Amino acid sequence: MSEALEAHEHAEHAAERGRRISALLIAVLAAGLAFAEQAAQHAQTRMSENAIAATDLWAQYQAKSIRANQSKALAEIAAILPTDTHARDALAAKLRADAAHFESDPKTGKQAIAAQARGLEAARDYAHAQLEAYDYAAAALQLAIVLVTASVITESALLVWAGAALGALGALVAVLGMVAPDAL
Repeated sequence: MSEALEAHEHAEHAAERGRRISALLIAVLAAGLAFAEQAAQHAQTRMSENAIAATDLWAQYQAKSIRANQSKALAEIAAILPTDTHARDALAAKLRADAAHFESDPKTGKQAIAAQARGLEAARDYAHAQLEAYDYAAAALQLAIVLVTASVITESALLVWAGAALGALGALVAVLGMVAPDAL
């Protein structure tokens, strides 16, 4: 009888140890989930900010296009006016210079604005890729928590291992989301 009691005690200790490991694993998975969720929120904020800034720059680009086209048209009109040739030529030259300035000024011209807008669009797309990676990581971590929690109830080592594997996959996806989200 004492051998049976001793075996039962060993089984209880093993089960208690398994529950502790499962509880610790759940805590680690929950911490990873919190990280992934927070990172996803930051990525979404960056994505929105960059999208808005790019839209603003494209609106400025459009305004520069309109002003450049108006200057070109006015330069053509000024060139055919039957007024003093010196004044007419000076006005046409100024309007052409304005049109060129709107097109190619290194700081505020259409080309500079377009380059800035494309840069913001690339940053927006990168943040979107990060957001998706963090969302996938969060989903994997949530499922891992469910599996490990179920393992405590069922005392199934298979569920612990499956949860741990899924949690490791979620952590890997979160790290990839941080360093190389386009790889996913």
